[in-house]
Amino acid sequence: MRMSRLFGRTLREPPSEAQTPGHQLMLRAAIARPLAAGLYTWLPLGFRVAKKVEQIIREEMDRIGCQEMEMPVLTPAEVWKTTGRWDLLEPITFRTKDHNGREFMVSYTHEEVVHLHAINEILSYRQLPAMVYHFQSKGRDETRPRAGLLRTREFVMKDAYSFDMDQAGLERSYAAQHGAYVRIFRRMSLDAISVESDTGAMGGDVAHEFQVLTEAGEDRLAICSRGDYSANLEKAARKIDDASEPFPKAARSEIATPGTTTIEALQASLKLPASAFLKTLLVKDRDGKPVAVVLPGDRNLNEAKLRKRLGMSDVQFAGDADFARAGGVAGFVGPVGLGAPVLVDTAVVAGRGYVAGANKKDTHLKDVALGRDFTAERADRRVDLHDVIEGDACPTCGAPLAVKRGVEVGNIFAYGTYYSEKMNATYLAEDGTRKLFVGGSYGIGVGRSVQTIIETSHDDKGIIWPFAVAPYEVHVVGLPMNDETVHAAADALVATLEEKGVQVLYDDRDESAGVKFADADLIGIPFRVTVSRRSLQSKSVELKPRASSEAELVPHDIAADRLVDIVRRAREAAAR
Repeated sequence: MRMSRLFGRTLREPPSEAQTPGHQLMLRAAIARPLAAGLYTWLPLGFRVAKKVEQIIREEMDRIGCQEMEMPVLTPAEVWKTTGRWDLLEPITFRTKDHNGREFMVSYTHEEVVHLHAINEILSYRQLPAMVYHFQSKGRDETRPRAGLLRTREFVMKDAYSFDMDQAGLERSYAAQHGAYVRIFRRMSLDAISVESDTGAMGGDVAHEFQVLTEAGEDRLAICSRGDYSANLEKAARKIDDASEPFPKAARSEIATPGTTTIEALQASLKLPASAFLKTLLVKDRDGKPVAVVLPGDRNLNEAKLRKRLGMSDVQFAGDADFARAGGVAGFVGPVGLGAPVLVDTAVVAGRGYVAGANKKDTHLKDVALGRDFTAERADRRVDLHDVIEGDACPTCGAPLAVKRGVEVGNIFAYGTYYSEKMNATYLAEDGTRKLFVGGSYGIGVGRSVQTIIETSHDDKGIIWPFAVAPYEVHVVGLPMNDETVHAAADALVATLEEKGVQVLYDDRDESAGVKFADADLIGIPFRVTVSRRSLQSKSVELKPRASSEAELVPHDIAADRLVDIVRRAREAAAR
């Protein structure tokens, strides 16, 4: 490809809307262009990268026996209503109607659709296990698209689905997909770690995310300093001493706290640490009834954990009518005598005396103890509803946890019979009975993977593409192009390389050396070859790897063979 004809131009300055270093480079290097908030067009350079990412994924899916297919972008509402996700996903999905008034959803994911096909295609246990995948556009009405291709409103995802006869079969499929993901991200040169994650709207109880640690990420991860545990903070737990304490000798009593409606204000007024207080939050359950959540004052609510506990898509906090219904007072609500079920966090120590709201204006209670003055919804069970923070104890080994930022580049879910139960998706078992499919789903965002590669593989000059996904393998620069000898030599080298199957980006523009070298560094092709008047005088060309600061002179008459050999070895290394 000649750069004089390349559709897409490099930019000298980063656009003002660019939010991260990788976002700036993606735009400057003409990888993609925004059409509207969260909507991007792949330009030719970026499109080639995306297709190489897809091919890596395809090869590893095929390696574990996963079969490629393709399901539609538009999906009928009926199938989503069968599982209840038509309403659950309403805030984040795009919907439309056809001319007959029939409702459709732009595909958010394809669990329902693939189960519908499995009902018709998999009739007997003899056809199991089965795994299928496709590359398809997804639509998600993100309220805050960010960082280029990291969070968009339309994107291509590889989503795979497994169908097994039982839990043991699902575990084998899950392990096969996990292994394929490890190989996929290694081949992309992404240092992705597997972390436990919340299943969210996907259903089921077991899920893992593949996260790449980078400050550009919006996910927060808890990682054990010894490497024994890692989890998204939405799911993360910590080691807690379950020992209880003796009840306070004094009975609970009222204290006046005029105008002190926050933990911070109580700390200042009573000269006590935040851990001495109980924080009581009033929320609504699925039926709209008030529920109290009680945590220590030094811990924040983890909304993802609470959503999971309540079986809701989002947390709805109580309003004035709910406070009145429960007998609570905003700013002074507490668990004692409250007319609502009480969920008590695992960090609340049984028996310890705390300061808590008295459900009376300008009043708190001191020496309030769990087990004496109030009980949990189930007296024998507290629930983990708080955020893990830096320095907390690893739940596996007790070592300190670190909290880091990451980008989720892939996820896998073992949802079991979550969808087959709702859709009555069964197969004929060996004993002649009908049994439910046991399934899982496995996703990788193509654009997000590309953006994450840029975020983690660049320097102050531009992108440094890993060989396996680079838009081209060799970048040939001719200097100056108005010199007929240079022009002829560069043309000949490019022709020979392309004839031998090397992918070449050829800078044949009438630009200065400074502009051409800056663009070469910005675009980030793995190997740059400069054919110049000066190098030809010594019967050589200059070879420089993008990731190196050193260049070497290669005799002109063996340059093509040398490059072909370099590319061959790089391809072999990238395929491993």
